[in-house]
Amino acid sequence: MPRDKKKKLVDTIALSQKYKCDVNKIIRAWKREISDRELSQKTGINKLKLMQIRQEITIIHERERHRQLQKSFSTKTSLLFRP
Repeated sequence: MPRDKKKKLVDTIALSQKYKCDVNKIIRAWKREISDRELSQKTGINKLKLMQIRQEITIIHERERHRQLQKSFSTKTSLLFRP
């Protein structure tokens, strides 16, 4: 049974071009719970750059979560105010 592919929220290709590093590799390392310090030593990427990448990804996810909340709230309230 084929699994449904989830829509990617984060454009890793654009982030990789922006920060000139492999963002997919960094995300996989974070999922394996490798610390920023250890990741910085292994890859040679500055800790500040890692922090910026993490913040940008977090902001993208928070915006999407906020959109979903607004969407669900608007449908619930529209049902309440119908005449």
